[in-house]
Amino acid sequence: MVGLGNPGKKYAHTRHNFGFTVIDEFTKEHGLLWRYNPDWIAYFIKTEEFVLLKPATFMNKSGTSVAAAARFYRIDKKDVLVIHDELDLPLGKIRISFDSLSAGHKGVDSIIEALSGVEFGRLRLGIGPTSSREAGLRGVKGPNDAEKFVLREFTKEEQKKLQEVSKIAIEALNSYLADGIDMAMNRFN
Repeated sequence: MVGLGNPGKKYAHTRHNFGFTVIDEFTKEHGLLWRYNPDWIAYFIKTEEFVLLKPATFMNKSGTSVAAAARFYRIDKKDVLVIHDELDLPLGKIRISFDSLSAGHKGVDSIIEALSGVEFGRLRLGIGPTSSREAGLRGVKGPNDAEKFVLREFTKEEQKKLQEVSKIAIEALNSYLADGIDMAMNRFN
């Protein structure tokens, strides 16, 4: 399972780092600690049941770390689950998908390229406006506006909702581990 985000304090609390937030909460729940692998340029955790990964590259280079760890552990791309922010979903919604295109998400694009295909799972964490009115108020009208939007921090009101969404996302990760992608998709979509 791979959490996506950007390294550094500047990006720590931005919408684009929601994948990091969720995977960090998952590690806390399971009492796990990150280690760093300079060859992969990533933080990782290896247990008997799974491997967790947080690329230490910028989002658009995430695929380099994912491919290196997958090669090392001989993980087939169909067994990879990428946890990432999704502007096309409103804040509070999550979706699990398999075998889907990136919808313009640069981190997912990088992973698709590095793994030579889309045959992997995704836990998509909604970060988008909850209404078209809200989108207009927040200035999300085109690709350049979207890039600025995902690099903004969550508002105080939104931060309250994040805790609830993170709990649901962690339930989805636990379901994925226990029952596989198909059951998790049925339960959380």
